[in-house]
Amino acid sequence: MPVPTIEKVSNENAEIYCEYRGNGLSLLLIHGAMEDAGFYSSAAEVLADRFKVITYDRRCNSRSSGDHSTDMSVAQQARDAAAIIEKIGNGKAIVVGRSGGAVIGLELAAMRPELIDSIIVHEPPVIELLDEIEKQRWRSFVKEVYKKNLNEGPDAAQNKFMKSLVNVPFDPYPADLSERLSGNVEFFFKHELRGFFGYLPKTNSIINSKVNIVTAVGADSQDAYYVQATKALASELVCDNIVFPGHHDVCFWMPKEFANAIKSTLSRHGHIHSNE
Repeated sequence: MPVPTIEKVSNENAEIYCEYRGNGLSLLLIHGAMEDAGFYSSAAEVLADRFKVITYDRRCNSRSSGDHSTDMSVAQQARDAAAIIEKIGNGKAIVVGRSGGAVIGLELAAMRPELIDSIIVHEPPVIELLDEIEKQRWRSFVKEVYKKNLNEGPDAAQNKFMKSLVNVPFDPYPADLSERLSGNVEFFFKHELRGFFGYLPKTNSIINSKVNIVTAVGADSQDAYYVQATKALASELVCDNIVFPGHHDVCFWMPKEFANAIKSTLSRHGHIHSNE
């Protein structure tokens, strides 16, 4: 594999570790919880034949710095993504976010739509858009996981959390990736979990901005809460909901399929469908 170019972007008292590959229109991939840029490495290689693919470790994760003593702010994460697009992406990018990364993508679309060429949000856990019974159920789940981390530690919290993901392998990662990600687990449960799951998308702002957006769900994710939430989001945004192959962590376990789904979605929709 070609060695990616490494660059660090300074924003709001943090150094954000970034990698980029290929040439062409910029494509920013935003990772979810307990992950980093390495989760996208194989998919980025496939996408680099058509795009300048930018991946990064989010603030306070893996090789990026930040204040590990404070709770994550989705808005600040979106500002980090904006800074990366401005510095490495030549001021405009296609954005693909998964899970918590999709939540960040939604905030970016509301805050800085002029930086987005098109955006695909894959299975954002926006439980605040669910009906009242399901919303209360998953709010309770988040509280239980948060308390389990405080009382029993991150491993116990992770075991409980992973059981909520449908058809996602809980297999070991390669040693180098596993070593980096191990430091992200406790930070997620202590400082990111409630911020991601408490996020309410600014759907009116996204609609009014006329940013090109589609949502995506995994074919193997069945009726998981994040699938229900994504469909509710698509309904509010009046945008297309695409079925991707695989499950919630498709980018790591099925990178070629994930990359090809991105390519086909962008091609089929001609820079995807606008919610006009």
